[in-house]
Amino acid sequence: MRTRTKLAVTATAGAMAVLGLAGPTSASTTLEAKIASEVKQAGLSRSEAAGLQKQIDQQLATTPGGEQTGVNEISWRGGKAVMTFPLPGEKRARAVNEPLGALGTPNCNYAWTCLYEHANFDGRRLTWSDCNFENLANWGFNDKTTSWHNNQTRGTQTHVYNWTGSSWALLWTSTAPSSSSNVGSANNDKADGLWVC
Repeated sequence: MRTRTKLAVTATAGAMAVLGLAGPTSASTTLEAKIASEVKQAGLSRSEAAGLQKQIDQQLATTPGGEQTGVNEISWRGGKAVMTFPLPGEKRARAVNEPLGALGTPNCNYAWTCLYEHANFDGRRLTWSDCNFENLANWGFNDKTTSWHNNQTRGTQTHVYNWTGSSWALLWTSTAPSSSSNVGSANNDKADGLWVC
């Protein structure tokens, strides 16, 4: 609880300083500089940056152990799990330095597997680079997946599960490289866990 609060306070203080609402603290200077650079690079207004920061702060408050690593990104486990939020005015999540890409195409980095909040790879993007079973409740992402992209090394599988209340039921298996822009009505917003590789 103390770590989560400290991280949320540090991230909020950094964003407030970037937006000119408070002076910088020594703990947040590096993050502030990065956020300020990304706000400028993305062409965000003060109100857009503040709205994005509010989403980041809410996510940090509900999912402990994360740290803000960019204007629209949170990382866990030393960067092995990353949640990216869409930039204001965009439907699809991408880091500020990522190309926009064509709508309706996946944008998961090589050697990662990604879940997307909405169809056509839109909405928040939650990604992993290491092999683990992941309970999506740990990221506040259970029952929120509509599309996915498995861009791990060729042949690597990801298994996605629904928690039935007593056991994990397999929803689908993907083999890299592959993707689905819509999991279909039978599986939509039912993913609760996944086994990455």
